[in-house]
Amino acid sequence: MKIAIMGAGGIGAYTGGRLAAAGQEVAFIARGAHLAALRETGLTIRSGRGDVHLPHVTATADPASIGVVDLVIFSVKLWDTESAAQAMRPMIGPQTLVVTFQNGIDSADLLARYMPREQVVRGAYYISAHVARPGVIDDAGVENRMLIEGLGGDARIAAFKAACEAATGLVCEIADPAVDFIWRKFVGLTAFSGVTALLRKPIGEVWAHPLTRGLLKDLVTETATIALARGVHLPPDVAEVAFGQLGKIAPGAYASMAVDLLQGRRLELPWLSGRVHALGAELGIPTPAHTSVYRGLVLYEGGRHPSG
Repeated sequence: MKIAIMGAGGIGAYTGGRLAAAGQEVAFIARGAHLAALRETGLTIRSGRGDVHLPHVTATADPASIGVVDLVIFSVKLWDTESAAQAMRPMIGPQTLVVTFQNGIDSADLLARYMPREQVVRGAYYISAHVARPGVIDDAGVENRMLIEGLGGDARIAAFKAACEAATGLVCEIADPAVDFIWRKFVGLTAFSGVTALLRKPIGEVWAHPLTRGLLKDLVTETATIALARGVHLPPDVAEVAFGQLGKIAPGAYASMAVDLLQGRRLELPWLSGRVHALGAELGIPTPAHTSVYRGLVLYEGGRHPSG
């Protein structure tokens, strides 16, 4: 397959690197120091699932130079969605699929403004991979699993799944259509992101203290309540299961939004706790925990510390 990685950060570069190592034709769309490193020294993945070094990779800031591809892995930050969707148009042909692994619940609808909705595939990725330094990706090795829509047995989805199965360190599963797997991830993600960013503490410390563990549970419960009120197809025990899973995350782990906060970057806050807060207001359902997270972080949303 000819695959483009739109947003070659932790998730994108890890996945693209694994696919390239297995012989797929992969192009990385990146920018800045990370792009320069990919061009000069290649891509390195450090992982308990096996290290990889690809000394030569195709990397560019210009999607038009790649041409039409079979599949795009779309993994840019949510605040960059519109500009990235416009930039990648030259790579999109009538048979191209765009698999989005963005956080939140809005990615597919946002992308559908720029391409036919039937070419957008919703995905959820459970992995802790980040850019350790330009050109180097670290995989914490806690969990590594992607869920994607099957599109009724579409051959292109089957080909992508087969490509993942042929690669080391990738697990691709077709999601159960009876459950909204994007919302199921959202229930736990909004809590994990919100609490580790607000407190600037790893999940292990949050879990260890009864008061902060209680805050974590409140965040999970609020998002699940919103989902069920909207008629989202989820198991009735979704909050209980999500809360239990958060207790199994590596104790030193921070959500990506917390990492962005600590490094002074823009936050995905409006699409996470901010989204729960807004939905609660729309439905008339109080969300005091998420509202507090949103208020506590809103000054950092643009990536600038309030002190300057």
